[in-house]
Amino acid sequence: MKILDRYIIRNLLFTFIFITVSMQLISVVIDISQRMHRLENNQGSIKKALIFYYPFWSIWLANTFSPISVFLSVIFFTYKLEKNSEITAILSSGISFSRLTIPYLISAFIIGIVSLLVNYYFLPVANRKKNQFHYQYMLSTRYKNKYERNQSISIQISKNEYIFIRNFSRKKNLGKDFVYQKFHGKKLIYILKSKNIFWKRNRIYVLYDYRETLLKKNYDFFVNGDYKIKKFSFTPEELLPEEYIAETMNICDLRKFIDIEKKNRNVNIHLNEYYQRTSLPFSTFIFTILGLSLSSKRKKSEIGIIIGITLSVLYIFFMEITKIYSAKDYIPSFLSIWLPNGILGIITSFFYFYWNNNIN
Repeated sequence: MKILDRYIIRNLLFTFIFITVSMQLISVVIDISQRMHRLENNQGSIKKALIFYYPFWSIWLANTFSPISVFLSVIFFTYKLEKNSEITAILSSGISFSRLTIPYLISAFIIGIVSLLVNYYFLPVANRKKNQFHYQYMLSTRYKNKYERNQSISIQISKNEYIFIRNFSRKKNLGKDFVYQKFHGKKLIYILKSKNIFWKRNRIYVLYDYRETLLKKNYDFFVNGDYKIKKFSFTPEELLPEEYIAETMNICDLRKFIDIEKKNRNVNIHLNEYYQRTSLPFSTFIFTILGLSLSSKRKKSEIGIIIGITLSVLYIFFMEITKIYSAKDYIPSFLSIWLPNGILGIITSFFYFYWNNNIN
């Protein structure tokens, strides 16, 4: 059986890569045709987009739809085996359908592990590059003005630290009337004010026309200056998080970011991203079993393929709906992300144990 296992795993992985790459090429061509006008309006170019945007966008798209690519790969490969009567020959030789499932699960495991690592650590880097280009060249005029307008900031960055900025410009990375306060329990012990604050790089800021106040028990200590370079625990993106800021962080940074943000606002939209990084790779197993179950019977494979594609579309639609309800705090994030997997898993179990055992 080892030879057969290697044959199935090798061809299934090759089919998955072929389908994934083909889908990305088609998607890039379609997306370019739709965004060409907006690129030109924002002084961008197709050449720049092909170098600095679409390679990273393709990684995001491939990872997001990897369960669907797995499903199509399993459907295509298994249907080909069944059409050539190879599955019939395998089962007739005494090999059980459960044993035939093992190489499919090994393939799903390989794809799932790669997807998990990409989700946790590599995809955030690609998303950062993708979003950076998107905000610069692909926003409509209305959203570009909204993104770049000055905004006030009032946020708790830790248990004892608070930040206030009257106006902060994302475009200039410059804020006005900055105030940093630090408490010991309920007692204010340190204040740092500046007329302007400029984000230099990473978490380094330059404070202009600043004043420090250290509040002691018996006296207050003051320091004034023209400018001061100071490192804080936040970046402008964390102070003014966009809806998609969570997707630019690796799994460890995202967990820390959520812990900070939940003190100030609803973080369900970020929790959705956190849980989805595990749920999507896990769904690879479900779609693999579903594809195998629906395409392994020649007499019912055509019907099975239609059912499978319908379920795939409904899975994506249902997940997006539950994420919307979670973002509005109607349902918990964990439930919104894992519920589609749970429902699809139950349906897949039915097809695996009933479809193949009771339908001839």
